[in-house]
Order: sequence, then structure tokens, then C-alpha cells
Amino acid sequence: MIMVNAVKWVDEVIPDAPYAITEEFMNKLFDEYKIDYIIHGDDPCLLPDGSDAYALAKKAGRYKQIKRTEGVSSTDIVGTVHISSSSSLAM
Repeated sequence: MIMVNAVKWVDEVIPDAPYAITEEFMNKLFDEYKIDYIIHGDDPCLLPDGSDAYALAKKAGRYKQIKRTEGVSSTDIVGTVHISSSSSLAM
């Protein structure tokens, strides 16, 4: 979380955020954390039952989708950062 919080475009990191967004949690995001939108890439994000993980945010008009950049993988970026951090700690 420290690394994510260090990104200049990140205002706040919400610890222990659930994968499945409930109406209660969504309202907490808007009311307590004062976020404007829930944002996700254009890749499908489904819950175990096959339903859209962001259906509530879409219904509320508070969802924005961003286009995925071909050839850029957040998983690869996280892995690289992890390896770099581990290497730095070993020195």
C-alpha cells in the first residue's frame, strides 16, 4: 500500500477494500471518502457468480471505464516493482 500511496495521482488508499462492491461500501466510498467515480479498465471484471462486479456503480452513474494499453500489464509492473524492492532490501 505504501508504494501505491506514493504514486502522484493517488490521493488516498483504501485498505481492505472488498473485491465485490456492495451498495453499502459504494455509498461509503462516495460519502466518506468523497470519491467521484469508480474506475476500471475495459477488461471484464466478473464476480464468481458471473455477474458484473461494477453493476452497482454503473447503475448509479458513477463508473468510468478506461481503455487498456496494449502491451502494458499491471501484473508485470507489480512483479518488477516487487523484484526491485526485494533486491534493494537484500543489499
